[in-house]
Amino acid sequence: MSNSLPWHGVTRRGFLLGATAGLAGGVLGSRYLPLLLPGRPSSPEASTKRSSIAASDSMPGRYPGRVVEVRHPHAVSPDNIIDADAVNAVVDRGMADLTGYEPGDTVNAWGSLFDRDDVVGIKVNPVGRKALPGEGGRVPNAVGSISSFELVVKVVRCLIERGIPAKNIIVFERYANEFCDAGYKSLVERELPGVRWLCSALSYSNFQLDIRGRDPDCAELSSDVSRNVVGYDPDVFTTMGFCLPSHSARDDRRFRSHLSLIVSRMISKMITLPVLKDHRSAGVTLALKNMSHGMNNNVARSHLAGIAHGVGDGGKVLGPNQCNTFIPQCVSQQRLRDKATLHILDGLIGVYEGGPGCWNRTWGTWRHKGLFFATDPVALDHVCWDVIDEKRAAEGWAPVERMGYLYQTPATQPASAITTLAGRDLLGGAALATATKIIIEGRGSEAFNVRQPDHVVLAGQLQLGVFDRERISYSRSWIGI
Repeated sequence: MSNSLPWHGVTRRGFLLGATAGLAGGVLGSRYLPLLLPGRPSSPEASTKRSSIAASDSMPGRYPGRVVEVRHPHAVSPDNIIDADAVNAVVDRGMADLTGYEPGDTVNAWGSLFDRDDVVGIKVNPVGRKALPGEGGRVPNAVGSISSFELVVKVVRCLIERGIPAKNIIVFERYANEFCDAGYKSLVERELPGVRWLCSALSYSNFQLDIRGRDPDCAELSSDVSRNVVGYDPDVFTTMGFCLPSHSARDDRRFRSHLSLIVSRMISKMITLPVLKDHRSAGVTLALKNMSHGMNNNVARSHLAGIAHGVGDGGKVLGPNQCNTFIPQCVSQQRLRDKATLHILDGLIGVYEGGPGCWNRTWGTWRHKGLFFATDPVALDHVCWDVIDEKRAAEGWAPVERMGYLYQTPATQPASAITTLAGRDLLGGAALATATKIIIEGRGSEAFNVRQPDHVVLAGQLQLGVFDRERISYSRSWIGI
């Protein structure tokens, strides 16, 4: 890249780590056209050939348009406890169905996508964590919805079984404080000996421009946490012509989003573990958003707040929503695109309303009890967008695309199911009516003018994956019944 950049610094540790890593080398079913899986390989030679081809594949990966969903009735208990044995069985079946190997042939299934000398990053999503004891600002006793610990452990163990050394596996996330608060630091250090964990920045910031991930308003963290923060790559970024109003006009970084050093220099391949979630600005937060906002800096400019159309709006906030273009442009960066090898979307506990975090008053979760497998993030996001809308309809909510402020005028009638819901559940009906009122009144960050997940459509146009329904192969199955 020939861009002339002011030097904003990379930590010595980040540079050395990067150099070292571089050297290391039903309702829905009827809407999709089922396609036959390729024949199952029956020899070691076939496995070797598949692996060598996979090593050169870029997003959408080995299986464009293919999405596999596997569910288990005992994956999540009535009190929201996740069963590790059920998760293990679902992963083995899902990877077999995705890759075409027998369910018991886990080594070759994983080996078709990952070589023994790969350095593999595993991107988790902690944003939907439950409130910590005594923590304010979140719905009390809310059920969390994050990349589950059981899934993280299973993925790591499958990679190790494949022959990848633990030291060549990195569990990572954007913000170190969220990573720690969700419990991932403790999980890795307690249950995954030899596996590394890293983060791009100390914490969320309203500034979001410091390449080292240490913006002026970041939280102070302990030394054993901050030393695992490596920052962003000064030489790998994407430029877009909009910024936060608070950024200085003299700082040209305001138009750039830099890719995490973890992705650009430290890993050769990547597994993302997004979550099945509704999202207040992007509509849904699935595989694509887990990469765009989870691996780049200067992301707050994608959804601006506090801007009204005019005096006639009575002070209502009509936050413009740039997620539709921001997400696909960030994900289309070549280094990210080349390394995003596998996506396992955690739908064990999904969020149908109020995402991405339980600080939203309408936070609503359900036990979906399934995982989704794909190399194609666009097809995956399209399928899971429909899964969320199906659940929203069952709960009396409008589709995510109709939840923007522009659809919620004072003349808008509440969701059609409010009356029915209130008839059988007074509290549920009241909650739904209140949620609709919140949107209509345009309070806070809940009043983005548009929430249509156009980023999924546009990502398909950028050939990051398959969006068209008729070209998506979507298989669903239950095991353990």
